[in-house]
Amino acid sequence: MVSSTATELDFDTVLKLIAAHARTRVGRFFVTDAPTLPDRQQALEQAALTRELADMLDDGERLPLAGIDEAVQWLEPEAAIPIDPADLLVLLGLARRTASIRRKLVAAPDELTRLKAMGQELPDTEELVAWAAPRLGRDGRVPDDASPELKRARRTITRIRQNLVAELEVIRRRHPGVTTDAPPTLRRDRYCLPVKASARAQLPGLVLDSSGTGVTSFVEPFGVVELNNDLTEAAAEERREVHRILSEVAAAFGAIKSDLVDAIQTLGRIDAVQARVLFGRRIDGLLLEPGCGASLVLNQARHPLLDQRLQALRHEILEEGNRTGRAQSVVPLNFEFPGNTTTLLISGPNAGGKTIVLKTIGLMVLMCYHGIPIPVAPGSTVPWFDHVWCRIGDDQDVSADLSTFSGAMATTAQLLKEAGPASLVIYDELGSGTDPLEGAALGCAVLEALTDRGCRTVATTHLASIALMASAADRMDNAAMEFDEDRGQPTYTIRMGRPGRSRGLEIAAAMGLPPSVIDHARNLLGGHHLELDRHLERLEELEGELLNEKIVLNREKAEATSAVARAEVERRELEEQRKALPSLLEDERSQLRDRAKSRLNKALAQLDTATEEHRHLGRKARQNIRDEALDLGSRAHGEPAPAPGHLQPGMTVRLRSLGAEGVLQELRDGQARVIVGNKRLWVAAGDIEAGQKPPEKRKSETIHLQVEDREAPELILLGLDAEEARDRVERYLDRAHAGGLTIIRIVHGHGTGTLKRVVTDIVKTHPAVVSFCHPPGNRGGTGATEVTPEG
Repeated sequence: MVSSTATELDFDTVLKLIAAHARTRVGRFFVTDAPTLPDRQQALEQAALTRELADMLDDGERLPLAGIDEAVQWLEPEAAIPIDPADLLVLLGLARRTASIRRKLVAAPDELTRLKAMGQELPDTEELVAWAAPRLGRDGRVPDDASPELKRARRTITRIRQNLVAELEVIRRRHPGVTTDAPPTLRRDRYCLPVKASARAQLPGLVLDSSGTGVTSFVEPFGVVELNNDLTEAAAEERREVHRILSEVAAAFGAIKSDLVDAIQTLGRIDAVQARVLFGRRIDGLLLEPGCGASLVLNQARHPLLDQRLQALRHEILEEGNRTGRAQSVVPLNFEFPGNTTTLLISGPNAGGKTIVLKTIGLMVLMCYHGIPIPVAPGSTVPWFDHVWCRIGDDQDVSADLSTFSGAMATTAQLLKEAGPASLVIYDELGSGTDPLEGAALGCAVLEALTDRGCRTVATTHLASIALMASAADRMDNAAMEFDEDRGQPTYTIRMGRPGRSRGLEIAAAMGLPPSVIDHARNLLGGHHLELDRHLERLEELEGELLNEKIVLNREKAEATSAVARAEVERRELEEQRKALPSLLEDERSQLRDRAKSRLNKALAQLDTATEEHRHLGRKARQNIRDEALDLGSRAHGEPAPAPGHLQPGMTVRLRSLGAEGVLQELRDGQARVIVGNKRLWVAAGDIEAGQKPPEKRKSETIHLQVEDREAPELILLGLDAEEARDRVERYLDRAHAGGLTIIRIVHGHGTGTLKRVVTDIVKTHPAVVSFCHPPGNRGGTGATEVTPEG
């Protein structure tokens, strides 16, 4: 690949955009100094380095490379290591970054072999940094702790300075009319007092300076001359020690100067790799391995110089104008050589995107070979080409007396000398620049020669005869740039398998040529050309119709596939349910058996308990035990029990025990809540039955409750056995609730406590009881229980 190919494919311009992501001048040099096509091993190495660094760096992370450029001037062969603290700090920064990056690369995972090797190439500057850092303060001043001698000298300076200033303050206070109000100051590196010029003779001493107006003189009193001399000597000793320390640091850096020069080169190479990684992240690029496929396949490829994501960077680096509209109109390129085709001829209208297609193809190949992530979608592959040849633009050379056509033929002659089976040829405007008949003949001959040699060739042309030849030749095929007939604009989309129309007359008409000129030109073309143009037009229409039918068929196919998938899922679910039915039935039978056994055991336990306590179970208690034992419903705990028979909430029901009618409000756990008049009663579900007719909805409804004589507010159980007492208390509570009593008293006495326990068990669970307690001693105490029914 010659440098002109990199220029014609905009590769050198893309390298400038990548170099903008480098942090050092050396790194930018390594990015842009790549005008030639690398060999395959170099290409694989560059791609592998990019992949390893991308794997190592987290999103947003960068290696610390800033500040390295400042050190380069001191590492030139003729340059001496500086002794100035600020310059030494620059070298220390280089050593720090070298140590940091070396530490990170050497500690990288074992699979990142190339990065680990580059880390080993860097000199180990950890010890130098640890030794030099305490001797160079970040403010450019040598710290006090750089050496014991320096610390001692600076302590001496501080002590002398303090004594000197204190002595001057004493002298100033002794001469209030002579000195000014200003504090002691420094002149000619010696401390002195500001003295009024008119009273200078009253303060013995040396005049060091005077103010610009002459009003003030700066006098060094004789009493502080020795202290100033001591301070000068101490300062000189400090300077000697600082110079010695800086000389030692400079010598340490001079000893590894060659290592630091090598480190700059290695860090520059790392910076170039990092620039490729950062560029790839910016364009959401995909890093392809060179030679990863047998065919050139580009999915959703975008030319970086037209990519909207790089617009700001192009404006900054290339100083191009605002091209927002152009960037937004870019259509991604989908490209692949059809079948066994090796030569593809692209035709279509001017400004239809043919040249951009050629540049994008060539640029993606070059970027891939230099380890640069390219803006393509997954599924893209780039095979290996030993030679990339490109001819785009004007080959005219005035100095060499070459016309455009002559220049094109000169480069074509060179191409035919070098092209082979592993060559990629990109040729724009094949056959142009001369007589159309001769140009077409030459174009056909060149394409046949390249095809015979096995080259991968992508060319563009406006000559219909070349396109017709490509349609009939083996291993050649046509492609067309689409044109939107309705909008009269190109779509920048490539279609394989047919030639495109140049549409020169339509474009000329759109540009304002008179209709008479266009019509005359159409007549001059002749019937053969017009017939070919109509044939291509009809071919485009048929292709559009087939494309629309394909879209409809694909949609219907997708819907049918989805319906089949849903039916299959439903079939599998039904089959699984059918297979599971025997097991479910067996589980249900087992649960019913377990539930029946549990309820039977519970009923038997209740009967055994009653027998042990010598209690006689009443009719109601026996009925409840029987109902519970026979209730084998599968409802979950807390779920409402099914209504007996056809009873449903809202129906009119009759209470057998009371002989009254009411409205069934709720059925729960074998109990029923019934509204009788303005009372809510909880009764056993087996004690109710359907009434004669359902209640009618009326604006005002009155329910008459027929009960026996009003119940007394007290029930005496003395002398009864437990079962008789239980039956009487339950009846009494129901009647008391229906009769509207607000509080009742049940007298059970003390005795053995059996009646008391019976009463307590009943009132605890009776749905009509709100609360109960033992009354005070004057009303029976623990021998009675007072109950508050539900209001």
